Parts: sequence; C-alpha cells; structure tokens
Amino acid sequence: MNGLKPIRSQAAHPVAIVLLGLGCYANTLGNGFVFDDSAYLASAMVRELEIGEIFAANWLGLDIYRPLALLSLGCDFLLYGEAPMGFHLTNALLHAINGLLLYALARELVSHGQAALWAALVYICHPLQTEVVGWVSARGDLLASSFFLGGFLAYLSGRRTASWALYAAAVLSKETAVILPAVLLLHACWIERAAGGWWTRVTDWCKSHWGYAVALGAVLALRFGVLGGADASAGPASTNFLAELDIAPRWATVVAIWARYALLLAVPVRLSADYSFASIPPVASPLDPWFIAGLIFVAASVALPWWTRSRSLAFATAFLWLSLLPVSNVFVLAPSGMAERYLHLGLIAATLAIGWGVARAPVLLRLWPLGGVVVLLLSAATIGRNRDWRSDLSLFSAVLEYYPDNARAHDNLAYSYYRRGDFGRAVYHYQRAIDIQPTRLRAHFNLGMLYSQARRYDAALASFKTALALHPTHVETHFNTGLIYQKMQRYAEAIGHYRAVLDLDPGHAKTRYNIGRAYERTDRLSEAVGQYNALIELNPAAAKAYYRLGEVYYRLGNIRQMTESWTALLRIEPDHANARRVREIIGQNSRSE
Repeated sequence: MNGLKPIRSQAAHPVAIVLLGLGCYANTLGNGFVFDDSAYLASAMVRELEIGEIFAANWLGLDIYRPLALLSLGCDFLLYGEAPMGFHLTNALLHAINGLLLYALARELVSHGQAALWAALVYICHPLQTEVVGWVSARGDLLASSFFLGGFLAYLSGRRTASWALYAAAVLSKETAVILPAVLLLHACWIERAAGGWWTRVTDWCKSHWGYAVALGAVLALRFGVLGGADASAGPASTNFLAELDIAPRWATVVAIWARYALLLAVPVRLSADYSFASIPPVASPLDPWFIAGLIFVAASVALPWWTRSRSLAFATAFLWLSLLPVSNVFVLAPSGMAERYLHLGLIAATLAIGWGVARAPVLLRLWPLGGVVVLLLSAATIGRNRDWRSDLSLFSAVLEYYPDNARAHDNLAYSYYRRGDFGRAVYHYQRAIDIQPTRLRAHFNLGMLYSQARRYDAALASFKTALALHPTHVETHFNTGLIYQKMQRYAEAIGHYRAVLDLDPGHAKTRYNIGRAYERTDRLSEAVGQYNALIELNPAAAKAYYRLGEVYYRLGNIRQMTESWTALLRIEPDHANARRVREIIGQNSRSE
C-alpha cells in the first residue's frame, strides 16, 4: 500500500487542499462582523480606499502600522460594501492559498509529495486557524502568512529580489513576520549545510542576503515616519493581564502559557477568543502544574531534536520558538497575554514537522485511514468552532462557557446585549465584569452609560465617579458626568467636569456646546459667547453654535451681532427648526432700525 490511496495523483493534491479549506470554512460566510471589525469598517480611509492615508495611518492612535491589511479591507469594502459575506470569503480564499503555499514549501523541504500533503491538510483544517480565518480583523495574519510563505519559496528557488520584496510586504501586513530572515538563516545552517563552521555559514549567508536587512530597514523607516512622533495612547492601562504582575510571576506565567500553546497544538479543544483577566491564573508557585508542564515542553523541544539527531526537527522546533518570540511577553508585552492567533506562523513549523515525520517513517503512510480520521476530526472541530464566530453574542458566550470569570468577555457580552436592547442582561454582565475585576474602567463607564439612558442618574454618577477614580484623565467619563449633572440641573458641577474635558482635549466640540448651554443657564452669558465662538472656530459649519450665539446676543440686546449670527445660521442651514422665528426677529429689528 503505497501513498494516500484516496488521492492517487499528486496533481490532485492542490484540489484536495482547496476543497478541504473551503469546506471547513464555508459556514463562516453566514457570520457577521465581531469584536474589532466595526472599528476597521468605520474608518474613512478603509471605506473610501484612501491609499495615501492608509500608508500614513497610526491605526486608531494605537501605534499599529499594518497598511497592507488596511488596504486589503478597503478593497473588500469597495467590492462588498458592508456585507460581511464578502469579507469572510476573502479570508477563506486567503487561507486556501496559504494551504497551497504550505504544500509547495513542504514539498521543497520534505521532498515527499504524500508527506507534504498530510502537512498541508493538517495546516488547512487545524481548529487553531479559526480565529484568523473567522475574524475579519485578523486579515493581517493571513496576508503576512501568504507573503511569508511566498518569500520562503522565492528564497528556495533563488529569486532573491522577489523574496526580499515579499518579506517587506509580510512585515507591512503584520509585524510578527519579521522573523523570516532568521528562519531562512536557520534553514541555511541546519538544512542546506553549507561548507564551513557556524560562524562562516552565518557571515556568508548575511553577505549574500543583505536585501532582507534593506527591506526591513525601509519598512522600519516608513513605520517610524508614521509612528515615530506619535504620543502614547491616552487610554487605560494595558489589556494584557501580565502587565499587572511583577517580573518573576510574569515570566513564570509566560512559561505556563507555553505549555497551554503546546497543548492547543496537539489537542485543540476549549478554544477561546479571549484568554485575558481571570482566564489564566498567574503562577504563584514553582509547583504550579502548568509552570512545570511549560518547563517540560521547553526541555523536550531541546532534547528531542538532539536525541533524534534530526536537523529537520531542530529547524522546525527553532522555527516554532522564533514565531512565538515577538508575542512571548518575555521582552515586551504583547497586546494580549495569550491568543490563538499567536500560533498562526508557528503552525507552519508544526505542520512541516509532521511532514518530515511522515517522510522519515514511511510506515505512517500505510496508516492513511487513521490519518484521515484525524483530519476529519480536526475539520469537524473547525466547522463547529466557526459557529462561535457568528456574532459577538455567540463569541463571548463561548468564552464564558470555558472561562466564566473572564472579565473582558463579560464586558463585551454586556455590550452585545446592550446593542440588542436587552438592558437587564447588559447591566448584569457589566456588574459581573466589575465583580471579577473592580479596576475595569470600561465596565464602570459603560454601566454608567446604561444607567444614564435609563435615567437612573444617581446610579450613573456612582459608576462614572468610580471610573474617574481609576482613570482621572478619561475624557468621555468627564464629559458624560457633566452631561448627567446638566440633566439634573446641577450646572456648577457640570461646568467643572466640562472644564476638565477641555483641559484634556480643547477640541472636544460637544463639550464647547454643552458648557455654553450651562453658562447660559447660570446667566454667565459672556462666557457662553466665548464657548460658542470657540466651537465655530473648530467647525465653521456648526449651525447650533450660531443659533445659540444669536440667542445670547438677543438676550444681551446686541442686535447687530445677533443678526450676524443668525444670518450665518440661515446661510448654513436655511431649513433650521427655528428658521421662521429667526427670520421674524431679524425682520422686526431691521424695520425698527
């Protein structure tokens, strides 16, 4: 029995890979947008495909620079508008392409068509891929892998310039692709086995492949030009739960997370879109089982290649560790303590190891029915997991199924219920998030917003005051606190919070208008005039500012400036709700003159 009998011809291998990939993700086409997707699609540069803006954008002020990912989403928006199906189709097609590229790479490295097919099938159907394929916001991961694999293949075929260009494109899609030259260097030293010692191999390779350094330098220069002068985000503290830990427990918890990654690679169950606060307990003792398992994983990854004397396994293991390095939280904090998408490049290494294993043990090819069962089980798990990505409600409900004390999942689930108009469940989940993580600013703020909409102003103020105690410079909390006080006719307190907003953000237009109204209510008319004029400077088309300015001048008896303000109002908005009254007053005063 030679080879994978159901697929006799290697010409059919690409067809099998594509069909399996599209079959595994066909049910994502009915999914909606989730999590951060709305932020991407609300961006004017994406909606209008402003290429210049895309390449000059500090994404949402978060110091993220992935212009090719934004460009790809902009092209999708041009084609599909706000229909989620088109975006999910692009993700599924990119994943299928990545499966074909992985197969081509495995054939080059493993030199065995059937073994390369098994590697590609596992890669294409592994449930760990569901996050990057099912989540539109993970487009950067898919693109980075496409360019990464393409760059690797171009390198192997001797097309250096193409490989350098693809490397630059990979890093412009997502920063984690920066490891490609290191992976290629390891391949040169361990697989190609050029003449000479290690130092000679390294220096000769660097001299021959200097283009990677040039490509990375160009990307970094472009990145620095966009992000270099950017101020740090004014938002709350890092959402990475490791940020709250001291160095020793942080590193111990990182080791424990490595054990969790190893388990997910081997047995991808209990998948979660979020592993943040209270999902992964910090390591408090060297006897922690996960910490011990992490040490065993590290030791095994070193010992196994040495024991087997397999350069291929050593390369795959080193490749896996390199892929984890940028998101390991050892040197700098990643956006999350742990995430399944962080294993996306590592799956290339893991499945290449499968290919080498099958090629070295041809007996495994005779066990193709068992391999087929494994692929079917992985595919079934993937199809089932895709259902969790249908909506925010299903996604974060799935997180809480395994991690009921995940504060961020409660927070996001509450927002999903709020959008559906289920205020009772929204309040419940915000309160659960606060019970689990009392310092969670967003939950306090959003709970205050819910109470405000329900006109439970005292409860809203209590939530906002707690939020301000946690983060005194949070602009929107000050603004909404002022708004509550204004609704309660406690104008002095409202003015105090509005002033705090303007100290933090002088261009906050809503505050300029609201504080002007508060000044009117307290007969501080000259100060109201100053705020309305400031608003007009910010937005010369602010009709409501011209209207209120005219009202204040009318009260002051300043007919000339009243007329000027209301004339400007009528020019900007001829059908203003008070246009008739305004025209009558202007007409009366012009006749009296």
